[in-house]
Amino acid sequence: MGKPKAQSKKHKKGGVDFKKIKRKIGRKLPPPKNATNTEIKSKAIVLPEQSIVAEKAGLAVSKKGLTLKELLQQTSHHNAKVRKDALFGIKDILLNHPVELKLHKLAVIEKLRERIADDDKLVRVKLLELFKLVIFPGCGKDNQGPLVSLMMAYIFNAMTQLSIDVRLMAFQFFDLVVQFYPSSFSLYAEKDIPASEILHAFEPVVGKEPIGLNDIIKPIKDLLPILVGCFQDFMPWLHSSSQLDSQSRDCLQLILQSIDLVVRFLTSGVCESDQLISPMILKKLWDVFPLNLVHHLSGKDDDRIFMLNTVITKIFLQLRNWDYAPSALLEKFLEFIESSLITKVQSSKVFHEKLLPLIAYIPKLTTQISGEWRSRILMAFTDVFKNSRPESAMKLACLSAVEEMLDPERSSLYFDANDPTFLDYQIAWIQYLPSLLILLDDKSPSCSKSVLHLQLRVAQAAPVNSPFSLEFDNLQYNFRAICYGPFTRLTADIQELAICCLYYISSMDALLLQSLVSCCLCEDVEPYLVVRIIEVLQSAFRAGHIQVADYISFHVTLLSRFQVYPEKVDPAVKSNWTTFKSVTSIACSCLSQIGDDHLVFQMVEKIIVDQICGEIPMDNICAFLRLLVTLDSKQARLSDQSIVNISHVSSSLGSPHHVHMPVDRSTTICVVGSVLFHMYKDVKIRKTLLSCKIETETMLRNLLNLLSPEGTNLTLEERHKIQTAYDRLRAITNNEVAGHS
Repeated sequence: MGKPKAQSKKHKKGGVDFKKIKRKIGRKLPPPKNATNTEIKSKAIVLPEQSIVAEKAGLAVSKKGLTLKELLQQTSHHNAKVRKDALFGIKDILLNHPVELKLHKLAVIEKLRERIADDDKLVRVKLLELFKLVIFPGCGKDNQGPLVSLMMAYIFNAMTQLSIDVRLMAFQFFDLVVQFYPSSFSLYAEKDIPASEILHAFEPVVGKEPIGLNDIIKPIKDLLPILVGCFQDFMPWLHSSSQLDSQSRDCLQLILQSIDLVVRFLTSGVCESDQLISPMILKKLWDVFPLNLVHHLSGKDDDRIFMLNTVITKIFLQLRNWDYAPSALLEKFLEFIESSLITKVQSSKVFHEKLLPLIAYIPKLTTQISGEWRSRILMAFTDVFKNSRPESAMKLACLSAVEEMLDPERSSLYFDANDPTFLDYQIAWIQYLPSLLILLDDKSPSCSKSVLHLQLRVAQAAPVNSPFSLEFDNLQYNFRAICYGPFTRLTADIQELAICCLYYISSMDALLLQSLVSCCLCEDVEPYLVVRIIEVLQSAFRAGHIQVADYISFHVTLLSRFQVYPEKVDPAVKSNWTTFKSVTSIACSCLSQIGDDHLVFQMVEKIIVDQICGEIPMDNICAFLRLLVTLDSKQARLSDQSIVNISHVSSSLGSPHHVHMPVDRSTTICVVGSVLFHMYKDVKIRKTLLSCKIETETMLRNLLNLLSPEGTNLTLEERHKIQTAYDRLRAITNNEVAGHS
């Protein structure tokens, strides 16, 4: 069967209600037929007699054709861009038409001052630039009082605004006014002079009692929460800012420094109490420590934050009861101190200046902490002490802290002497001092003086046979390099400190004495220092710090190696004959006071004779002869062998190989005459000289021949010397002949 046929659909009869019109996509629909045409056609009406340009004829206008009055009105517009453009226009008019500023300066300032506290930063910046570059330079010095008064009222108002940016900018306006009109501020002080004179008239009547301490403490104490609050106002801005500008950094720094001064006053000096400071006030400061930047900024910004954290740490360390703080808070500060000392020691000078206050608190810190933290802080401090530049201020600060920790009597701090860890660090500091002196040389006299002063204090305060005393004795092995090195180039006061340190060495080594001899023989060392060294060594010998053999060897070596430059030999060389004469006298005095004369002479006889018989200059031989005579003055104890050896030396003095310093004839005659004169004073020798009458007459005859006009050519000075010697010898001879007859 086939499928049935589909039934055809039946359509309704009648019209269509809505006819659907097919439209192509993208084509704009035509307007409906019943749409209303809203287009308005107008024609311009030209009125030549009412032109705005004609009204501004002869007036100063900006590039946009606006007058000064119109621009001043636009500075109060609600749109910040319009206000900023108005300031641009005012700058344009005042630069191109300076007369406008002279005529309307008070009106301009009175209107523009309203924008000092403007909400928009760009407007404030443009206003500051306008005052700095155009208005203040153009106003000159006339009418300073009214001008400053107009500005200051709005500047002070801006300083009290809620927005911190406005307050900061207010200080820039204030700084600008002070820079241009500094004398205006002194006028306010001069107004009080008459009143002060009236008050001074009552001085004899009114009691001169000082202001009570409570009257000072209260306002300072009330200032602390205000400063902390100002610092907290910066925290939201600090955490949200993408750039830490120098102005904001300086403001934060000044606020923290002010807090530091307040805390220092309330915790030290006449107050000496932490009870004046509410813990809750500073807790707000501790909560934000350490300051961190939320956004990753430049390394320079990190350094600025570090400096702020340093000031906060100093404030914390100034408190007397900080060691009772919660352990978590204390560890925060200890971690910051340790990391700062380790990481910033090799940084620039700026970081060293910021770290200096922390170094001063290291002694107090080490006494109030214990365990691992104490060792960590001491290790970090020791690294700074050894690795900082020798001539830097950081080295001086470390030396001061070391002195406080090595000498408990200098401070009221208590250091546990039984702590082995602390003792190890103390010994390490002492061992480093000689090396530091060598590094310093003469580059930093103040630092060298501090090092030597520290060494002297350690030596004076150390008990006998204590670890410090034994360690100080060991310093002499490094001290040898200093005696003939940096010592000779230091100033006199520093050299005196170094010499004083010698006395406290309980057992002086022979090698150190050799170094001291070399130091005394150095031409750069002043004569009084040579004498001072000998005096200190004499005191050390009397105290039992030097062996007898070493002490004798020091003086003998000094006399034998001393290079003498006689007078009037070489004008280019400075004579040291007087110095050598003084050294010889002191050596004779020191050796004669060693002990029993007989025993001392037995010890030094062979040594002195060997030196005389050695190949040394005549001046040195004479010095040893003088020493020999001094030690053998009471009775003749000189052995026959010594006399024979000395006679061999005297006979060889005229040999060609012996070096003679050139001297004039008159000097030789005076010396011979002086010897004979002293010989005649001795009774025993005088009898012997009577048998030499012929030789004496021959000597006088030769002197007359020299003085005769036919004699050799003599200068006036030489003739005077010979005449004096002749007169003295003739007088002695005549007296002896008369007495004998």
